Amino acid sequence: MTWESRYTWEKLVLELKILRAEDFGALVPLCIGIQSVMWPKDNNEPVMRGLQFMGFELLKLCENKPEGERWEILRSFLFDEKGFQLASERPKEISESAVLMRSVLEDRIGHPLPVVFLLLHLAHYLDLPVALIQARHHFLLKWVRSGKTIYMDLYNEGRALNDQELIQVLNRSASNLEVWSAKQLLTQYLELLMHAFERSQNLAQLHVVYNLLIELDEANTTILGQRALLRHKLGFTREALSDLKRYFSFIEKTHAPSELQQAWLELERTPEPPVRGPSELLH
Repeated sequence: MTWESRYTWEKLVLELKILRAEDFGALVPLCIGIQSVMWPKDNNEPVMRGLQFMGFELLKLCENKPEGERWEILRSFLFDEKGFQLASERPKEISESAVLMRSVLEDRIGHPLPVVFLLLHLAHYLDLPVALIQARHHFLLKWVRSGKTIYMDLYNEGRALNDQELIQVLNRSASNLEVWSAKQLLTQYLELLMHAFERSQNLAQLHVVYNLLIELDEANTTILGQRALLRHKLGFTREALSDLKRYFSFIEKTHAPSELQQAWLELERTPEPPVRGPSELLH
């Protein structure tokens, strides 16, 4: 993935479409790209240069070091030298600053998921094949090296777990030890943003998140219905009706939530508005 200070909607969607399962090193640039699309007047070049510099610092520190030492240097670099910390992961407590990548990089504190993205990004710099496993309410990293699998706990600053500790975590998290793909991780990230914007009532940016989630999964009826209601609220009558028509092609009207049925009745009775011109919000 290329570094750019400005992202267009089209470029961002293309990057999402071509994201491969193991493209973990692309997650941080994509998160910054999402912010660039949301706030196109912001200059993200300084934060991207800072991120690149972190990578160069690590490469210098790890020069000629074996794999095991490179991971320990990375872990210490991120949590000790740079002082990154984990914020709350409860959906009802998520703030925008704890999720938005630029804020996380500048404030050095964030929800565990963007911190994981940063860790995976820097591990990619050091040629360390690390991934996040599918553990409920836990952030456990998996690293296969020299035929041996090592599990590291993000809540313990990325330190390796012994067998007993691993069993305890697996029992609590109901993990099957499968790893998340890059696209699955990005979907989770967008859902975090969704919760944060819902909480702050940042409706314009919430609409962008809905758009991106639907780009990743066009059959996501839950988000399609939520976007229809949001568009109705924002006054995008034609677009809200279009979303509802798509929604009801998947879901029987009688089985839909009452608010969607009510919105459909209201929009059907509303005179068709004139065709709207281009809008940054609608993309």
